[in-house]
Amino acid sequence: MTCGGASPVLQIVHHLSMRNPTPSGPMQLPATWNASAPGYAEYMVTHAAMYAERALEIVPLRPTDNVLDVAAGPGSLAFVAAPRAAHVLAVDFADGMVEQIRTRAKRDGVSNVEARVMDAQSLDLPEGSFDAAFCMFGFMFFPDRMRAFRELCRVLRPGGRALVATWAPIERRPLMKVGFDSLAEALPGLPPLTKGDLQQSDECVREMTGGGFRDVAAQVFTASMHVDSAEHYLRVMERAGGPFLALKKKLGADAWAQVEARLLDAVRRRIPEGGTDLAAEAILTVGTR
Repeated sequence: MTCGGASPVLQIVHHLSMRNPTPSGPMQLPATWNASAPGYAEYMVTHAAMYAERALEIVPLRPTDNVLDVAAGPGSLAFVAAPRAAHVLAVDFADGMVEQIRTRAKRDGVSNVEARVMDAQSLDLPEGSFDAAFCMFGFMFFPDRMRAFRELCRVLRPGGRALVATWAPIERRPLMKVGFDSLAEALPGLPPLTKGDLQQSDECVREMTGGGFRDVAAQVFTASMHVDSAEHYLRVMERAGGPFLALKKKLGADAWAQVEARLLDAVRRRIPEGGTDLAAEAILTVGTR
C-alpha cells in the first residue's frame, strides 16, 4: 500500500466524549488548546516527556535525522528529540502551543527546534522530507484521521518511521479517571463518559495501516504523575486539562465557581492526604513508509 494524497452542560460533555467528532467540537478547536497552553507547559511537560522518551526508544534517531513532531503541544517530544537529531520541526494548529515552543527554545538556547502553526490533516510540507515523525496524543482529536495518517506517511522518506501515541481506555488511566469521575459526582446530570477513539491496539494498527504504513505494530506504555493533594490535582486539570477548560468556558465563571466547590470535594474523596501517584496507560503505534 502506498501513501495517499489523500442544558449547556450536557452539550459540552457530548462534544468532549470524542465519539464521532466534528470540527466544531471544543477539543478540535485551537482556542481550547490556546487556553491550556500555559498550564500544559507548566504542569504536564515532565509527565509527557516520559512517553516521549519511550517513543524515542522505539524509534531511535540518528544525528543526521530530520524529525517531524505533529500536534506538538508545547514541544514535549520535540525537546527530548532535539539533542539526538539534526533538526526537529514541531507543528500544532494552536498558535498558543507554538508560542510556548518558541519561547522555550529561545530560553534554553535550543537552535535545532523550529515551530510552525500547521494542520495535521494538511501538512504544508514537501513529500518525503523527514526521516522520522511522531504524534503524541493528537490523533484522537483529528476530524479526519485517515487524511492525517496519509499526510504523516506522505512527508516521510521511504523507509522512514512514524510513531503515534494515543490513550488507552479510561479504566487504565487513573490520572484522568479521577477527574471524570469527580465531574460526574459534582454534576450528576452528566452522561457517562463514552468510549473514545484509538483506545484499542487493533484499532490503532488498522487505521495506521489504512493510512499507507506497513509493518505496523502497537505496544502499551504506562507512566505516572505525582499529585501532592486534591487541590494540586484540580489546579492541574483546570489549567492544563482541555476538557476542564472547555467545560469551564461553556458554563461561565459564576456557574463554574459553584461546580468547582463540589468538584474539589469529589476529588478529595479520591486523592489521599499526602498525595498519590496516578498512572496513565498509552498505546504507542509505529509504522514504516
